[in-house]
Amino acid sequence: MQPRVALVLGGTGAVGGAVLAELARRGVATSFTYWRSAERARGLAAEHGQHAFRIDLADAAATTAGLDTVAAERGVPDILIHCAGVSAAPALADLGVEQWREAVAVNAHSALLACQWLARRAPPGAPVDVVVVGGLDRTQSLPLPVDFAATQGMLSAMVMALGHELGPRGFRVNMMALGMLDAGLSRSLAARRRKDYESFSALRRLGTPAEAARAIVWLALENSYVQGKVLAVNGGI
Repeated sequence: MQPRVALVLGGTGAVGGAVLAELARRGVATSFTYWRSAERARGLAAEHGQHAFRIDLADAAATTAGLDTVAAERGVPDILIHCAGVSAAPALADLGVEQWREAVAVNAHSALLACQWLARRAPPGAPVDVVVVGGLDRTQSLPLPVDFAATQGMLSAMVMALGHELGPRGFRVNMMALGMLDAGLSRSLAARRRKDYESFSALRRLGTPAEAARAIVWLALENSYVQGKVLAVNGGI
């Protein structure tokens, strides 16, 4: 069996960094993207023996060009994990047009572009695993920022459609919907809201990026038959 090659979009966030550590632990050759966190990217790359690429996922042309650079330097990946996510506005009244556009571009459009790019680049019939990391499955009703919630709906519908379109080519495309964590974007919610999530969790606690990463990497490496689905890893919300 050929060694797996992974690309993680958004590797310097709390979950992305944990995914890099788990992939390194599993011996998977990995590249990752970052935008503003250059120092953290250098540290992660050195720590795990991985390769960092600076790509602005809010810019469609830059995203595609950056992915071409990754392929030219490190080869075409057969694992794609999209961990990038932003949420700027805590309330509808505070949501501006540019904030909305950035959320759609980073959270959803960059995932679509990466899947489109990989579908063009992957050898015919080669197995490819795509895991999109989000924060809302299709069965939940939760008080989330509008920009973030809307893009999660885009992602869940997108992986369903991509699963059908790309499945015959050997692609497995799924979404991992995470619950509240003790780090990352979850920190942007008010402390009272985080406490509410904790009290309604069946496990009565927040998750950790390391727990999330183990589930994400399992889906990327071990899954053989789950397709076009949203898997919830949320402590029982």
